[in-house]
Order: sequence, then C-alpha cells, then structure tokens
Amino acid sequence: MIRLCSLIFIVILLASGNLFAGVNSDCMDCHEDESLTGLDYHEAEISMFVNETVFGSSVHGEFDCVDCHEDLLDFDDYPHEEELNPVNCAGCHDEVAEIYAGSEHSLTENEKAPTCTSCHGTHQILPTDDANAMTSAANLPHTCASCHQELHLKVDPDLRMTDAYDRYMRGIHAEGIARGIEAAASCNDCHGMHDLRKAADPLSRVNKMRVPETCSKCHNEVYLKYSRGIHGKALAAGITDSPNCVDCHGEHQILDINDLNSPVNASNLSDYVCSRCHNDPQIVAKYGMSENQFSTYQDSYHGLAVKGGSVKAATCASCHEAHDILPSSNLASSIHPNNLTETCQKCHPQANDEFAASYTHKVVEAETNTVDTLVRNFYILMIIVVIGGMLLHNGIIIGRIILNKYRLSKSRKEISRFSKNMIFQHIVLFTTFTVLVITGFALKYQDQFWVGWLSALGLNEAIRSLVHRIAAVGITYISFHHLYFVFFTKRGREELKAVFPVKKDITDAADNMNYYLGRSNKHPKFDRYDYTEKMEYWALVWGTLIMGITGLVLWFPVIVTSFLPAWVVKIAETIHLYEAWLATLAIVVFHFFFVMFHPDRYPMSVTWMTGGISDEECREHHPLWHKRILEEEENNSVGEDTLSNREQD
Repeated sequence: MIRLCSLIFIVILLASGNLFAGVNSDCMDCHEDESLTGLDYHEAEISMFVNETVFGSSVHGEFDCVDCHEDLLDFDDYPHEEELNPVNCAGCHDEVAEIYAGSEHSLTENEKAPTCTSCHGTHQILPTDDANAMTSAANLPHTCASCHQELHLKVDPDLRMTDAYDRYMRGIHAEGIARGIEAAASCNDCHGMHDLRKAADPLSRVNKMRVPETCSKCHNEVYLKYSRGIHGKALAAGITDSPNCVDCHGEHQILDINDLNSPVNASNLSDYVCSRCHNDPQIVAKYGMSENQFSTYQDSYHGLAVKGGSVKAATCASCHEAHDILPSSNLASSIHPNNLTETCQKCHPQANDEFAASYTHKVVEAETNTVDTLVRNFYILMIIVVIGGMLLHNGIIIGRIILNKYRLSKSRKEISRFSKNMIFQHIVLFTTFTVLVITGFALKYQDQFWVGWLSALGLNEAIRSLVHRIAAVGITYISFHHLYFVFFTKRGREELKAVFPVKKDITDAADNMNYYLGRSNKHPKFDRYDYTEKMEYWALVWGTLIMGITGLVLWFPVIVTSFLPAWVVKIAETIHLYEAWLATLAIVVFHFFFVMFHPDRYPMSVTWMTGGISDEECREHHPLWHKRILEEEENNSVGEDTLSNREQD
C-alpha cells in the first residue's frame, strides 16, 4: 500500500512540473553556500552544501526537499533547527529496507555501520548502471573501502580485518572492471547488496559452504566440474576441511593463473595450495590419505623440475585435473587405470601403459617398496664405505705429509715467527670461532642435513645454546688476553707495530697483483707481515668487536631494551648473522688459501704448531724481515767478538 501511494505521489509530482519549486528555493537560500557545515549523527563535522545542479540530475532530482526531510513538511519559519530527524528511505523503499534490516550492516552493534546514504550518497544518488554512481561496479569498491579500510570499524579491537580493498584492486576482477568488462565481479557480486551477511552466517554468500555457488554466477562451467569432483562432493556433504574456490584462488586478491604471484600458478600450485592439505599430517590421518603423496611428487622429476623453475613440468593439476578431481577408483577420474595413459599423453604423446605405470604415488606396494628400500640401503652403504674409505685413504696421506713437515721443521734451524703465547692464542681463537660458527648456524639453518646429524648426536637446542655461550665466553677471554699481550708485553708491542698498516702496503698490493697478472716481473718485498696478513688481523679485530657487542645484545635483550629502543635487538640480530657469514667466508676463502691451499703451503703450514718458518720461506716471502734478521745477527756477532777481545785483553 505504501509503495502504491508513493508511486501515485511521484506521478503527481512529475506532472505538476515546477509546482513546488518554491519549496526547494527556501532551502537553497542557505544550502547553496559552499562553506555551510553541520554535524552528522556521530558529531563529526560535514558539509551541508547542496549542489542544485547535481541534485537535479540525481534519481531524486524531481523531489522536493521535504519529500525526504519530512519533519520540515508544512514548516515555513526558516532557518530550521540544526538537528533534523534522519531521512527514512523505507517510506519509498520498504521492500529493500526490510531486506536491509536482516543484514549484518543493520544488525551489527557498531555505531559506524553504514546506512543507505553511506553507500548511495545523499543528494547525488544515481542509478547503479550510471558509471558515476557510488554503487556502480567501478566505484563500489571505493565506496565499501570508506569503511573497510578503517581498522577502527571493528567492534573488537583485537580482531584484525584484512585490507580487502587494496587486495581486491590488485586482483583480476578489479582489472576486468577497469578494462570495461561488465561481467567482472565487484563487491556486491560476491557479498550481496542489501542482504549482506558476515561469512560465519550460513546464509551469507561468502560462507564456506556457499562460496562455490556464489562463484558459479560467473564461472558456472567451472562450478559444474568442481561439483562433480571430490572436493565439491565433500564440501556439499558438510566436510569443511574440503577446499572451496577461495581456499585455492584466494579471496579478494584473485590473480590470473598466468601471474607468477597467483597461488594456482604452475610454479606455486603444488607447494602452496595442494600441500596445505595433502601434506598436513592431521588431515592426512583424518581422511586416511597416503602419507607419501606429496613427498613422492616433490622427489619426482616433475616436482624437482617445477621447483627449478620449469613451466612445462607436470603439477598436481596436470594429472589430477584442476576442478573435477576424482579418486583413482572412480571410472571418470583422470588417474583411473583406464584413463592414466591418456592423461600422460597430454605431455608425452608416445606414452604407453607401462610408461604411465612407471610413476604413480603408489610407492607403498610391498614388492616395489621392498626392492626400492634394498637398492637405497645398498647405495647408502656403498657411499659410506667407498667415500669414507677414500676420505680415510687421503686423510692418511695428508696426515703423513703434515707430520713430515712438522718433523722437518723441528730438525732444522727455523726463524721464530710466533711465540708459545701466540700459538696458544691462535688455538683458542680457532677452537672457539669454529664452535661459534657451527652452533650459531645450527640455530639459523635448522633444516640443513648437517644440523640433523648434530641433533642425532644429542645437540638439542638447550645444549646448542649452552655450548654457543661457552664458546662466546672463550673468545671474549682470548680477546682480552690478546689486548694484554699487545699492550703490556714487549713481544706483543713489537707484533702490534709490525702488523700496523703503512703506506707501503698499498703499493705492495698493487705490485703483487701486477706480478701475478703478468704485467710486471717485479715481485714486492714484504716485511714481517704482508698486506694480506695485516688485512686479516684487523678484519679479525673488527669482526670480534662487532660480534661481541651484538652477541651481548642478543644474550641480554631485557637489560639492553631497558635503556635502548626495541629495534636495536633486531638490528643486532641481523648484524650478528651477516657478520658471522662475512667472517666465516673470509676465513675459508682467504685465510685457508694462504695457510692450506696455496701451492707453497699445501696441505698445511705447520707454523701455527711450531711457531717457526724456514730460513728459505722467510727469505722468499718476507725478504725485508729476513734481511733485518741477518743484520741483527751480524751486529750481535760483532758485539760478541768485541766483548771476547776485551776479556782477553
């Protein structure tokens, strides 16, 4: 009855032309002022300006102001009171209002929940098929975002809402709308309009059980395939563990299958979509699926090739189909024995039945598993015996060579390079550094095979962290020991002076590179320590200082954050990790080369054990130091001869 009366009223209104034009003019006397403002129902300041041209082109353009602002009907004492009753849209749109009354927007207790004007506007309301309407397909996401981008919209501040707008705008649906594709989905196509309900509501279009039906409005052919498949059947049977459309494709940020960032792109599908269920121990056990289905794919050529970046290798969908997935027992399944060869022929045109049977997930068959296990165990044993024997064989040879070098150094006159104190420092430094590297990287890279070996030997997290801290204390001790040595002992001060950088080191480095590049026949003459040894020493000092400081921050974060900002801990963690990598690689690439792999040192220099180097090595590599040693010996000899002559006199 209300709708009939409203319709009659509108007809009369349209027929009367400008009969009531004067009523609106009274309102526009004030509301044509662009600076006019007022307060909305949430006490927020808003503009009260009404653009008469815009209003005239709206769906209500032929209405009088009092048709909506009914409390001003028969009112003539303008200006009116500042606060008016809200406009009641239900007076004309009663059926829509009834639907809206049962929606989440209406029922929510959130005071900022949208009303009619939130979505449709006020004086500028346009039909939905108008490109400029707030509710048009192109503008609706922006309209919804006016609330759904605001975190304070939530009733419970502990609950986070995803930034649906930004994600949607990056997706293929928003891209389709931007390209003018009318069928591209906007917010209302999935969530509904006036009947919008939250996802947990069984009647919601985006409820877990109803998502496939919602998507079918545009993707009906795919929906039919999905419904025939095991996932669709399981979901229809009430098994909510079964995936629906958004579980695989995503919700708002749905990307084209060819987009490398899409979860259903060939490079991501197996690892990031299918594995979520088929590699989940709980789901596998709950539904009696094979425990090895996903791992056998990963270990196959197909899985390894996809991981390596292949765009042609088969993914899960290549064999099992994408939507109409069925178990192998179903005659219609792409992996049923009757259909398997044909499935393989999609990629391998010459495939026959035997080829098709050569790769399946059925590795649990007794005869296959037994033979495979025997072969695997045989080769593991062979690797241990053969490679272990080779390592032992070569280790004996290298050990003998090192022993001979050590004995030779003891049997000949050598020039002292390191004192016993320095040898002790090096041994402690090497030991603690090695332990720190192993136990530190074992925490960061727990998935590596060698960490598994350490765990098998009993190095669990409690022991690892304890050993790491003990080694840290050890390297801290030897650092202070070294400081005392270089500042408070005569030998230490001499060593510090010798290792201090000088201008000649720069020219030595250039001359050395030119010599080995064949640009010069001039080999640089090094002193007690060459430029590489000085670089290593000062890099060690710097690295130890950095690792010590950051290590203390990570060891005592509670104390540190009591006087420093929290981000310091994270920065310390990053520096600690990459400084560890820098130090480890420097030792392996640079230090090990000069003391182990250099042709003149191979298989190892024994100076770190004996403290001495041969006269020949000193003359060859440290000629300036060797010359100074000879001069000192000559001076000492002359001094001894002079003293002897005086004693005879």
